[in-house]
Amino acid sequence: MSSDTLPADTGVAIPSPMPWQLSQWQRLGAQWKAGRCPHALLMSGQPGLGKRRFAEAFAALLLCDQPRDGLACGECRGCQLRIAGSHPDFVRVVPEKEQGPLKVEQIRQLGDFVGRTSGREGARVVWLSPAESMNVNAANALLKNLEEPSSSVVFLLITDSPSGLLPTIRSRCQAVAFPVPPQQAALRWLGESGVEGAAALSVLSLAGGAPLLAVALMEPEVQEVRDQFFVDLTSLAQAGNSAVALAGRWEVPGDAVDLNLLLQFWQNLVTQMLKARSTDEIRDQQVATLLQRLPGSGPVSLRPLFDFYDHLLKARQLLTGNSNPNRRLLMEELLIRWAKVFR
Repeated sequence: MSSDTLPADTGVAIPSPMPWQLSQWQRLGAQWKAGRCPHALLMSGQPGLGKRRFAEAFAALLLCDQPRDGLACGECRGCQLRIAGSHPDFVRVVPEKEQGPLKVEQIRQLGDFVGRTSGREGARVVWLSPAESMNVNAANALLKNLEEPSSSVVFLLITDSPSGLLPTIRSRCQAVAFPVPPQQAALRWLGESGVEGAAALSVLSLAGGAPLLAVALMEPEVQEVRDQFFVDLTSLAQAGNSAVALAGRWEVPGDAVDLNLLLQFWQNLVTQMLKARSTDEIRDQQVATLLQRLPGSGPVSLRPLFDFYDHLLKARQLLTGNSNPNRRLLMEELLIRWAKVFR
């Protein structure tokens, strides 16, 4: 599972937004109904908040011939074509390989789609994700389409990292931000998904408040990777393992988890440690074990953790950008820095 996962409801008859997305949905729905829908929307937020599901639902609404109650009907010819994956006015642009880049050739091919007339005399929709995976050439090719928009084309750009996009791209899109939902709303949804009580609180914290990611983290293969990673981090904090040796194990975590998601686990663990030390409320035994290893006390003892958190953020930015860093060296550096936090 990659951090750019948590897929949209591809093929679902009537896709709908998540409960915590109603304000964004109502705003865009009203704009569309009034004929004022922006030609490009940039949907951003951390992984696991349902951006892709929202974009799928909005694309379905735009392509539906007879919407009902603010959603696609799921029955008209437009919906049938969308569900079958053969709608002539819908194109989905995604990397050719998982975690790969969006190539300039893929973006240039949009020129034909954008330039022709609608096959069904309605909206034409371009779905593009993850938008931050475009390199400069691909982004410039997209910019040409955004600068001279056709009246019936709507671009839906989905990104976990809007800072990875050119400012000129961001400035030509209406931003649709997806913040973390209130904890009670997230827990209520998790309960409906079968995750309740202390387990829900723990996994939601680990997911940084993102409900869909929390559910994904409960999958057995993901949980196994996560548990082993935390065991190794704890062992390293206790000076039991070599940082260099561990880097070899974790530069490619496996099919269930990619490196960016692994770093997100790590980032959220550090966040929990900072909160626990600042408030003296420790709910997780693993967090408690790591805090016991921290040298010093008071605010001064948190400075190395804050510094390490910054390094994690920079590492994730490298992974989601187009620099293609050496993953082994990246993990070695992070693990060595982690060990120093506890010395």
